[in-house]
Amino acid sequence: MIEKTFCRGVVLMRWREKWVAALLVTAVLFGVAKLEEHQVMKTQITHLVRSGEELTVLKKWVMSFVDQGRPETVVPVTADGATPAMAEFSSLQPFREGVVLSYDATIPVTAKGDGLVIYTGHTRQTGKTVTVQYDDGDTVTYGFVGKFLTLPYTTVGTGEPIAELETGAMFLGVQRNGDLMDAEGVKNWLASLRGTGE
Repeated sequence: MIEKTFCRGVVLMRWREKWVAALLVTAVLFGVAKLEEHQVMKTQITHLVRSGEELTVLKKWVMSFVDQGRPETVVPVTADGATPAMAEFSSLQPFREGVVLSYDATIPVTAKGDGLVIYTGHTRQTGKTVTVQYDDGDTVTYGFVGKFLTLPYTTVGTGEPIAELETGAMFLGVQRNGDLMDAEGVKNWLASLRGTGE
């Protein structure tokens, strides 16, 4: 019982550390961008945070400081090759710059790999939306989600919850090497998730 309470406390502390760090980085970036806008400072921060590839470099640089001196923790996962719920859709329809997937039940939206959340917010086309830039180069947008579980500029790992889908449909847009995938490409991308069990 004591071990479970201690483990929950450690996980909660790490969760809080992530949120505090995300808020601190966001405040610093916003402040520097405002100073740059008013020509008080001359930096390239605005260019860095608006470019996806450079944002990944910035994330890795910041994480190199955060991870120094921290022991490597291994979290056992008992998925045994389980297919992510979002890969098990009931129908797929082309929609704007992606597809709309239909589901028979509420599902968790999870990260397909390690990456950085670059957007959480509301858009006219896709409602509540989360965009993640993965370390493998894919930029994936999940729309029509019901509940956000991440903040912008926070890192995510394989299988980590990003959002919850409360309705029966979700928008999915996948960009690889700067090119948006068509409906067939997204379908193949989802099939690769089923194949790898990520």
